Amino acid sequence: MRILLIITCLANVAFAFGSLPWLPNPMANHFSLNGTPNRFEPPLINAVAMCVITGFIVFMVRCFSKLSTSIYSIPNRDYWLSEYNRPKMIRRLRSFWDSLGFGANLLLLFFQWEMLQANQTIPPHATPFALVYACTALFVFIVVEIIRLYLSFRLPKTETQ
Repeated sequence: MRILLIITCLANVAFAFGSLPWLPNPMANHFSLNGTPNRFEPPLINAVAMCVITGFIVFMVRCFSKLSTSIYSIPNRDYWLSEYNRPKMIRRLRSFWDSLGFGANLLLLFFQWEMLQANQTIPPHATPFALVYACTALFVFIVVEIIRLYLSFRLPKTETQ
């Protein structure tokens, strides 16, 4: 999952700067619930802000993935904190945080795409429901990842003789 996190991070940076020639100056970068713009800024400032947000997402993912395992409340804690199983647990937790970072970066990439599309019309106009659907999809993705994480910490089934 880490490779997907890196790919979406690089895609966000590339899209932020690659779309500069197609954006008006100033560009609409924030929209009300009905899709009308309510904030404008130069495209270069927006591109830098998107890169900073992407970098912050990756920074937070790295910070959370390096937290001490003792702070996590996981099922079957004694089993997973044993010396033998701890590396598997750490890999699973890091994969979980990478997945959340991937989802957040994917949402940011979608937001950038929607901003580009909104700024291609005169006057600029966003599709507000597309953003709501994207946020809902991220929420569902996070719930699924939490369930997967919880289920991954079950005790393995022992074979009966």
